[in-house]
Amino acid sequence: MKKYIYYTALSCLLAFTSCSVEETVPNNTLGNENGFQYNSVAYITDMVYVTPQGDVILSNSNLSDDGSASDVDVAVFKTTENNLLERSYYVGGDLTNFVTVANGNLNQGEVTDGDFILDQDNVSSGFFRIVSVDRNKKEIHIIFEFQRTDGDLVAGSFDGNYALSTF
Repeated sequence: MKKYIYYTALSCLLAFTSCSVEETVPNNTLGNENGFQYNSVAYITDMVYVTPQGDVILSNSNLSDDGSASDVDVAVFKTTENNLLERSYYVGGDLTNFVTVANGNLNQGEVTDGDFILDQDNVSSGFFRIVSVDRNKKEIHIIFEFQRTDGDLVAGSFDGNYALSTF
């Protein structure tokens, strides 16, 4: 009977622990930097843009410039919401589109070429979470984690100021 009580208590503890809200990137290779990681490589994205539709775009380049750039690392998240809400969005649910590209090219605000690390064809599960947002100060804290169909994990975070954009 003691073993049964012990295993029940242990199971409850593990269940509650695994359901807690995680606010950091698992197996973080980013250090204190904003960005995403894949295959133990950190892609630093120190800029975040929010569109009027509530899309969130992480980038290492200035996307408001209509010029061109190379070696662009970018992550784009589109949800069913039309504004920023502090909550989680999931693959197969209310996360309608997502893409992560490394070493792409920027041409008039659009990312082309590069290594498509994440897209809807190679993801089995995942989430994008807006942990906190302050519209007055234009600050946002986001985290995300995706499991690719090949078993690889792509995870990232951003904590800082965002810019409004229309692209």
